Amino acid sequence: MSDLRHDSRYRARGVSASKADVHAAIAKQDAGLFPGAFCKIMPDLLSGDAKQCLIMHADGAGTKSSLAYLAWREGFPPELWAGLAQDSLVMNIDDCACVGSLGPFLISNTIGRNALRIPGEVIGLIVDGYQKLCDQLGRYGIPCHLAGGETADLGDLVRTIDISSTVIARMPRDRVIDAGKMAPGDVIVGFSSTGQAAWESTPNSGIGANGLTSARHELLGADYRARFPETFAPEIDPELVYSGPFKLNDALPGDPRFTVASALLSPTRTYLPLIKRLLETVPRIDLHGLIHCSGGGQSKIVRFGGRGRKNGLRFVKDALFAIPPLFEALRQALGLTWAEMYSVYNMGHRLEVVVPANAVDLCLAASRDCQIEAQVVGRIESRDVPGNEVVVKTRHGEFKYW
Repeated sequence: MSDLRHDSRYRARGVSASKADVHAAIAKQDAGLFPGAFCKIMPDLLSGDAKQCLIMHADGAGTKSSLAYLAWREGFPPELWAGLAQDSLVMNIDDCACVGSLGPFLISNTIGRNALRIPGEVIGLIVDGYQKLCDQLGRYGIPCHLAGGETADLGDLVRTIDISSTVIARMPRDRVIDAGKMAPGDVIVGFSSTGQAAWESTPNSGIGANGLTSARHELLGADYRARFPETFAPEIDPELVYSGPFKLNDALPGDPRFTVASALLSPTRTYLPLIKRLLETVPRIDLHGLIHCSGGGQSKIVRFGGRGRKNGLRFVKDALFAIPPLFEALRQALGLTWAEMYSVYNMGHRLEVVVPANAVDLCLAASRDCQIEAQVVGRIESRDVPGNEVVVKTRHGEFKYW
């Protein structure tokens, strides 16, 4: 949590950036073979091979699907649904890659829809979107295989559509990247969430698939509240529903390449080809941690590192990227503090690697190969008390998260 007012508007809409209650609910579960790793690592229970391990991960596009439905109903191209499949899949495979897995990935998709609003052709576009990303990653030497899935008609539960997926992969235990190894003296290198990576056909706004509940309500105007009540929960205070100044077709302030809709629906960037390049060029012993700054934004790293230490770590981030125009627009639209912004959104970089200082140049070279901007964004220090802390230092102030 932050030392300032934290995600109050977010919670008022029925969601939580920190998900503290969820983490409390699973706190007593077995932490797996590598308790400090970014993903839970299980023994290879399928084969019994003591040298192998399994990673299984489930996630989805979240409320970005409600935004996609709204844009689709407003006449935006139906191809936007393919981007939702990418959102769902990237939120899984990029997490798996943060422990060093590059597949083969077996993928099962789960779609819950209200069949009165979501026709079969939309389901087809989503499934095609999964396949297109799998094919693209395959060309980069990252095999992904669709293993089926489930489309359930849940009109009593789902107002529009929910798009999720589950991924499983197998890898040698001695190849796991264990973020528990992050330690004082390490350097944090951030990789931009914006621009156009070598494998992308259009520029990316940087939004990812986190914080879309606040993003769409803080940016879009009240006209959508009356016309599309199925896109939000009726329990939400009306003052927090589509309380922003924009329409979907309006140009994004600060970056006319995007409309508000195309910025918010920009598909979540996959960093898999970059991570593959890092694994090929940086000695694995120097890769102390890979962090996917998704849920929790710039505070995400606080949950990792310091294995075996009595006292905690301080992650100091004092050289962050310039704030992308979409996040500037979100901040200016209505009400979020900067502390909330940095704890919900990636604010400019959604992947970071933690390495010793002598490995930084190799990380920057890999990023250049992938046409992704990268820079040293911070460092790790010791704390003299238990528990980790993230300190984000910006021109807007200093924010702390524990």
